[in-house]
Amino acid sequence: MLVSQASLLLFMMPLPVCLRRFFSIIKDRRGSVYHNSCICKNNLSYYNVQDKTLNNILKNCINFYRDVPSHFEMTHFHKPSTSQNISQRHLMKNSHRLPQSYTRFSPARGMSMKHFPCALYQRLTQTGLSHRAYTTGSFTVKDTLIDWRGKLEAAQVPEADLAVEHIMSHILGVPQELEKLTSVVLSKEILTEVDRLMTCRLARMPLQYILGEWDFHSVTLKMRPPVFIPRPETEQLVELALECLQGIHTPRVLEIGCGSGAISLSLLHSINNLQCVALDQSKHAIELTKLNASNIGVNDRLLLVEGKVTSEMMPCLPRVHFHLIVSNPPYVLRKDLLNVQPEIKIYEDMRALDGGKDGLDVIKAILIHSHRLLLDKHSVILEVDPCHRYLIPVWLEKQPSLKVKFTEVFKDFNGKDRFIKFVKS
Repeated sequence: MLVSQASLLLFMMPLPVCLRRFFSIIKDRRGSVYHNSCICKNNLSYYNVQDKTLNNILKNCINFYRDVPSHFEMTHFHKPSTSQNISQRHLMKNSHRLPQSYTRFSPARGMSMKHFPCALYQRLTQTGLSHRAYTTGSFTVKDTLIDWRGKLEAAQVPEADLAVEHIMSHILGVPQELEKLTSVVLSKEILTEVDRLMTCRLARMPLQYILGEWDFHSVTLKMRPPVFIPRPETEQLVELALECLQGIHTPRVLEIGCGSGAISLSLLHSINNLQCVALDQSKHAIELTKLNASNIGVNDRLLLVEGKVTSEMMPCLPRVHFHLIVSNPPYVLRKDLLNVQPEIKIYEDMRALDGGKDGLDVIKAILIHSHRLLLDKHSVILEVDPCHRYLIPVWLEKQPSLKVKFTEVFKDFNGKDRFIKFVKS
């Protein structure tokens, strides 16, 4: 078709105009191919989802809705306008507003992506695909728990029991007494809210983002995409940091890669006279850490810096020397990034995971700058990949100018070598 159009133009117009038209056709065709093979950045009216994993997830989600029209397009989900918002969104005081227009960066795809679970739910509702006939019978808490647990398990969503219980407790506002309410009949409005949040989980949105908050160590943190969600083993990193700070009158701590502020805010909450500087390359992480610090009441002792740490560059810091440098840096080997769960690959910022070829890009940068930022005889504590306990000592032997010594390895609760302590000589 492309050749026939170009041939026709050769006979109908002068050569310069013809050539311009010929290359314009080629450009249009190439643009069309690109448009159909990835998510369109310039047209925000719909999402063209071509990722096979995500498509399968969405298909599993749709299978639970009856009477699906044959013309339903699996690759197009219209972005809802303000007038199309779900009317029940504000029905509960503790109902969390899920973001609908957050853009996150994913080096695995090299493109921006919009979050769509709310739009997905609205699309299903608007097209009459509601799976539950509210008028034909009543649903109790127990019925709803069993119903959605089966749907999540059939869709192979991990930890289905945990997700169902947390979401139901969140909506009802009874986190500790759900087992006492199993016979309570739920209203249509509450069932609609349950369906909305469960649909987000079917689309593999992390539970922490759906609930909007999560407990970590001694604090409760707000959570929202694309900021990296702190993992349970990182609480052990906080405990190791607290041990290193014992006996210091007014400790000063630098955290590199603060994310939601989990480590810094836990330390500030545990030690009243501690001063902390938290650094992250993501503006979304800085904003969320600032919000969490304000909620916890420690923002007067926390300084936030937005910037990227590399071996050659370190952002300008408001303080020069620290008693402790702590970090849960990007340490996943690049070859392992393709194996991460859909919850991570779709929703979280992959920059918080990508440690480069050997997972040591940011770790090396931290150690290079630590000899200048760290006070003598004080420590750097890092969360690492288990293979790094063997790679880092080899690299340090080739860096004679660094006054940082590899001193101790700590295991996580799974028995893996997860934390390494370094001391400045």
